[in-house]
Amino acid sequence: MTVTPLSDSQIIPFYLTSGAENIALIRGRIASVGKPATTILQRHAYPPAIARMQAEALALTACLASTLKFDGIFTLQAKGDALVRTLFADMTSDGDLRGYAAFDADAPSPDNDDPTLPANVPQLMGSGHIAFTVDEGATGGRYQGIVDLEGATLSDAATSWFANSEQLDTLVVAASHLQDQQWQATAMMLQRIATEGGENGSAAERDLSDDAWHTAKTLMESLRFDEMVDPTLSPEALIFRLFNSMEPHVAPVREVRDKCRCSPQRVENMLGQLDPADLTDLADEDGQIEIICEFCKTKRQIRTDEIAASPTSQ
Repeated sequence: MTVTPLSDSQIIPFYLTSGAENIALIRGRIASVGKPATTILQRHAYPPAIARMQAEALALTACLASTLKFDGIFTLQAKGDALVRTLFADMTSDGDLRGYAAFDADAPSPDNDDPTLPANVPQLMGSGHIAFTVDEGATGGRYQGIVDLEGATLSDAATSWFANSEQLDTLVVAASHLQDQQWQATAMMLQRIATEGGENGSAAERDLSDDAWHTAKTLMESLRFDEMVDPTLSPEALIFRLFNSMEPHVAPVREVRDKCRCSPQRVENMLGQLDPADLTDLADEDGQIEIICEFCKTKRQIRTDEIAASPTSQ
C-alpha cells in the first residue's frame, strides 16, 4: 500500500463489513499525528514521560474529534493531583491541533517509566478527572462529558467516556514514541454500529453484529505497541494488516496541522478586560507587558497605554 504524503499528520475513517453481505458493522478511525506532535513538543521542555503522555493526548484528541459532527472545537482536558496537574489538547473542526501540559517542575519525574508502553496515568496524574468537550461557539451548543481518571492509560479514560456518553461498544488505543527527534503518535478507535431496529432487530442481525464486534475487538487487541509507532508502517497499511479479513473500506483522509489560535488581537482583548491597576502590576518599568502563549510559546509585548487606547478596553 502506498504511503500518502500526510501519513504522519492525518485522520483516516474506515469501516469494517460483514463479508458476503458487505454491510458496514464497525466504524473506525486512525489518527497519525507525529508531525504536528513533533513541532508542538519541540516548543516545550517536558520530561520524557510527560512528553509521551502529551503526544498520546494529541493523537486521541484528533481521533475522537473526527468521530463527531461539529463546527467548532473539541477539547480533551485532564486534571490530576500528582506530577501533572493539567493535560490539555484541542482540535478545531478544520484540523488545527494544539496542546500543553502543566506540571510541578520541582517534583521528581518517575524513574521507572517504560517508553515501550503507553503513558502511566496513575503514576503521572494520580487521581482526578478528564473532560471531553465539544464547543460550537456562540451560535451552537456546548456539550461536555466527564469521567474519573480510572484505568492505567488515557485510552482507558477515553473508552470509559464513550461507554458513558454514547453507550455503544467502543475500544480506543493510543501510543507514542520519540525516535531520532521525531515523534510517532497514533490513536485508533473501533465502535460497533447499532443494528437497524436496535434491540428490536432480528436475531440474525444481532448475531451478525455480535460476531463482527467480537472479531474486530480481538483483532485490535492483538495490535502491538511497536506497530502503532512504527514510522515505516503507514496508517492505511496498519488498517489492512489488522482487519484484512473484515474487508476494510477506507474513506478520504482528513489533514491535521499544528496551528495555534492565539493572535495579537486576542491578547489585546484579554488585557483590555483587566483593571488599570492590574495592568500596572503586570507591566515592567517601561510600561511593557509580556505575554507568552502556553500553547505555541509565542512572546508578545504590548504597552499599557496601547491597551488603554484599544477599542476593546473602552
